[in-house]
Amino acid sequence: MADTSLTLALLDVALSRGGQPLVGGLDVTVGGGEALWLTGANGVGKTTLLLACAGLITPDEGRIEWSVDGALRSPPEVASYAAHRGPERDGLSLGEELAFWQRVSSDTASLGDRLATVGLTGRENTPVAGLSAGQRRRLSLARLMAASRPAWLMDEPLAGLDARGRALVERSVAEHIGAGGLAVIASHHPVALPGISARRLVLSA
Repeated sequence: MADTSLTLALLDVALSRGGQPLVGGLDVTVGGGEALWLTGANGVGKTTLLLACAGLITPDEGRIEWSVDGALRSPPEVASYAAHRGPERDGLSLGEELAFWQRVSSDTASLGDRLATVGLTGRENTPVAGLSAGQRRRLSLARLMAASRPAWLMDEPLAGLDARGRALVERSVAEHIGAGGLAVIASHHPVALPGISARRLVLSA
């Protein structure tokens, strides 16, 4: 569900957390086929900005607008959010957890295909509680794919991954954007997206 007519506009956005101002005066527009890389020190507001883009919190000032062909859309219609610590439930197996999200998203791919795409073939019976940090990242990527939204909001998607895992995430994001999707990525690590239009936004206190 990628669409180059998709636009994310941050219009004079100001954010705070716990009464502490974080960022202000943000004016940024990102379109389909582009990526925005959020970077900066811990605690400057990267996660808070992603939450606001996902519609989970409201900016103190300004507006965050999603639109398709100029018509406003709500964040859940167009965006999927992959948190730094995902919503996975430790009492389930990996297959049960991913199958649940596939049903929620009406994903037409098979469970086996989704697992294969993120390098988790044969792990469907592994308890979620026993997954490594890297395997949890791969599960998070599979949830994004299953949701089939044109915008991906990703919080530290490379954390805990080895070189092969990082390459998988970068390749998957590049393919998503190359198909007209949009990605906003908060990461301390550079995200290699060859051939993709990506901008770096450094947040500071």
